[in-house]
Amino acid sequence: MVSNLRYVGNPALQNVDGADKVSGRARYVCDMVVPGMLVAKVLRSPLPHARIARLDTAPALAVPGVKAVITHADFVDDGNFGWPVKDAYVLAVNKVRHVGEPVAAVAAETEAAAMAGLNAIIVEYEPLPVIGTVDQAMAPEAPLIPEVSPTGKGNLCNSHILRNGDPAPLLTEAPVRFEATYEMPHQEHAYMETEGALAIPEPDGSVTLYANNQSPHINRDIAAQVLGLPTNLVRVIQPPIGGAFGGKDEILYQTSAQAAKLATLAGRPVKLILSRSESMAASYKRQAMRSHIVLGAETDGTLRAAKIDLTVDNGAYASGTPLASWRATMHAAGGYRYAAVHVDMQSVYTNNGYSGAFRGFGNTQASAAVELAIDELAERLGQDPLEYRLRNCLREGDATMTGDLLNQAVGLADCLEWVRDRSEWTKKRADCTAQPEDGLTRRGIGVACYFHGSGLGGEGEDFATATLKIEEDSSITLTSGLTDFGQGSRTVFTLLAAETLGVDIDRIRVLRPDTQTALDSGPTVASRASIVGGNAVRVTSEKVALLLDLAAADHLRCDPQQLIRDGEGYVGPDETPVPFETVVDHAREMGLQLSAQGRWQIRPIEWDFETGTGEPYFCYVFGAQVAEVEVSRRTGRTRVLKIWAAHDAGKILFPKGALGQMYGGIAQGLGFALMENFRFKDGVPQTLSFTQYRLPRATDVPEIEGTYIQTAGAIGPYGAKNLAEPVMIGTAPAIANAFAQATGIRVRGFPLPRVKGWIRRQSKPCPPVLANL
Repeated sequence: MVSNLRYVGNPALQNVDGADKVSGRARYVCDMVVPGMLVAKVLRSPLPHARIARLDTAPALAVPGVKAVITHADFVDDGNFGWPVKDAYVLAVNKVRHVGEPVAAVAAETEAAAMAGLNAIIVEYEPLPVIGTVDQAMAPEAPLIPEVSPTGKGNLCNSHILRNGDPAPLLTEAPVRFEATYEMPHQEHAYMETEGALAIPEPDGSVTLYANNQSPHINRDIAAQVLGLPTNLVRVIQPPIGGAFGGKDEILYQTSAQAAKLATLAGRPVKLILSRSESMAASYKRQAMRSHIVLGAETDGTLRAAKIDLTVDNGAYASGTPLASWRATMHAAGGYRYAAVHVDMQSVYTNNGYSGAFRGFGNTQASAAVELAIDELAERLGQDPLEYRLRNCLREGDATMTGDLLNQAVGLADCLEWVRDRSEWTKKRADCTAQPEDGLTRRGIGVACYFHGSGLGGEGEDFATATLKIEEDSSITLTSGLTDFGQGSRTVFTLLAAETLGVDIDRIRVLRPDTQTALDSGPTVASRASIVGGNAVRVTSEKVALLLDLAAADHLRCDPQQLIRDGEGYVGPDETPVPFETVVDHAREMGLQLSAQGRWQIRPIEWDFETGTGEPYFCYVFGAQVAEVEVSRRTGRTRVLKIWAAHDAGKILFPKGALGQMYGGIAQGLGFALMENFRFKDGVPQTLSFTQYRLPRATDVPEIEGTYIQTAGAIGPYGAKNLAEPVMIGTAPAIANAFAQATGIRVRGFPLPRVKGWIRRQSKPCPPVLANL
């Protein structure tokens, strides 16, 4: 892999590798063992939709070694939780809605005893009609999947609208009109470490949970709620996590509550770890999404209007889909200028597992669809697809598809120009067009671009907190309520504190996330760690830096403004450096408390969900990717040869980490394009192992050349913006558009088909007035 990533921060920090300073191997929750620990197992539904006619757990308690058995009745309010739709349960109540739904749980001395306990439970199901498609779900006669519809409209889980002007007359009058429907599949997170929790009951009636969750404070609040405990009696600690990608929220809230209840009943520690097949059946997926897109343009290609209808397969429970579908609604027409845009979104209950947060959070599917549409529209107009994007893409001073005015630096055109130049787009495009029609393979080159709102936006209050303390040995302890599950935020926070305090990074220790030591900062989602969490660390560090400046000035008998820094030392007018430790000791002699707590919050966002108008986000990031592919006529296999990627993320705080995020996002996008499809048949999952669900291997990942475009004015710390999620968004549509040039086949969804023996159709531009599809 090749990169020309340009570092834009403090040169002294260029060699930071982000390694955890704790020596030795990381201990994941599955590695943890404590004396007297019980093993937990969960009884899960084999049916996608059924009434629980009988559930008798008494026989399980008679099994030797079984110490506790639980059902929904062991929890407050039957274990009901969820936000923004409160429709989930720790264990199933009255009926099951998807294969893998938890029904009961057992804790025993050994795994064998726990399995014997599960097998002893008597459960009888009365099968109910299975809803396997969104069209079936919305039919008037469809059986109701939730016990009570949250919208009062059958299986409709939620809906969102966006209203920016009136596209109807513009689409009617447009000389060029494009219309198509795209289907995006479910995608499995496929994190290396499956879900798990270790619960330890405490002498005072409290419980401590070690859980590989993304958001410990939310987990604590839900566990306390369903256990009937005050929040101060539930402690959640996050060990190192082996991957998440958005997938360790609701499934971990269930797992943690199950382990905690078993532990409190048995009076002993309980560990619950999901097997791979269990995880794939029980965990939520990326939403399957249908996008019906209508675009209107002038004869010269200028985009005028868009009308988009999104239908989302929510699965059996809401989870994060109401929020992810809102983000999809805000991005469905892409990073282009329009005079008017309407988007209507419906998310629908089915018996296809359930769906929630996944990298890109709805924008991955929505942007893929519109990028395929834009590419085909450019082809119909006889225009180069990259130049067509440059003609219509957002620039500073433009309004987004929501009508939000961009009063920030916009690097989208710079990203498109960079991937154009580095890929030798014009030459390769011409070379691919000139290939012989009867060759065994054909190459193609394609492009896609994207924009992505930063932070939670209109989804909720967006804040973070941090604490910082200088210890007696002059080391520094830092905490944040936002967590690191592989994205490198602990390293970013360390760098920010070191930069602000003017100290070496080895002096700083970031504690593992713990609800008793870190302050609540909301969910660790939406790539908000660097901007929101980073600003909280900066603010907190500035408070302590001020105290140190006062102490140094007092020690050196000068004004704080006269101080300069020499490494970690302080230098006054007499030019004699004073070590950091001396300043710390003097601050203590002055009675100063060398600790601080800081909070940073994004300004209020005004979005009206009823009218579908307002400002959805406070700022945006942008990017573009070009993919070159080769397609075999004999096998139909598509091989990606190289990807060029550029992303506008402001200042880069942690260069190696940023590059790693780009590579990882592209690898996931490649899987989405070529091979990943979590399939259901009549509600039954068909891919419950990695032998059935194919993931990209190292040999599938091509050479990647990437860069980060520098733009100024971002409100993140030192001008940073977010990057972890959006770097995935452009990959799949860029590959699909390259596939189209190679084969002449325009796809309407993923993964790309294997079409053997195809004969490439020559693409002939239609006269614009006749280009209505």
